[in-house]
Amino acid sequence: MSTSKQAQPAKAALTKAIESKVEQMDMAGLLELAVTLNVPVPPSANTARGRERKPLARPSNRKDRVLQGSGIGPVVSATEGGRLLDAITTDDKSADWVESDLLGAGELVNRLNISRGTLDNWRKANKIIALRKGLRNFLYPLRQFERRRPVEGLDVIAPFFTSPEETWEWLVSPNRMTNGKPPIDKLRDGDLPLVKSAAEGAFDYA
Repeated sequence: MSTSKQAQPAKAALTKAIESKVEQMDMAGLLELAVTLNVPVPPSANTARGRERKPLARPSNRKDRVLQGSGIGPVVSATEGGRLLDAITTDDKSADWVESDLLGAGELVNRLNISRGTLDNWRKANKIIALRKGLRNFLYPLRQFERRRPVEGLDVIAPFFTSPEETWEWLVSPNRMTNGKPPIDKLRDGDLPLVKSAAEGAFDYA
């Protein structure tokens, strides 16, 4: 079978689909299509169009719509390009609150010289912030410990937040209610009443 014969069913199907679409168009749409395809419009069609505020205009030439610019500019070396990119690029600090001082349970008990049971008891009592890693493991921010023990007051602050991650992010972010310092630093200074007051209004103040 020749290629032309193979294409006939597809052509017929496409023609039928187009005809079906055209039959559903209103007069305004048909007139616009006729202008686009440069098909002569019968006088009767213009009469049926009725009163219009402005006549249909032939689509402007694509060339007329091209915006003129100054081009891509001079070509620079890779070194110069890197320098220019560095000048306009800012670091993504969206995860800086994690502080990168996170330890797993095994490393932490060795660092603090405590038992694994002690660490688990602290976590279950909300005396420390434990960031979940997977289903059963946790990571512990080292900054919350002072002389082998958790900073006092973490169990008082944690209930004001919906998750350990939210709690820790708030604790290490500078806060105007704690004199511009991260609340964790004020806890380390022993100022629990101030930090508790700030936590109570955590969603009222930035």
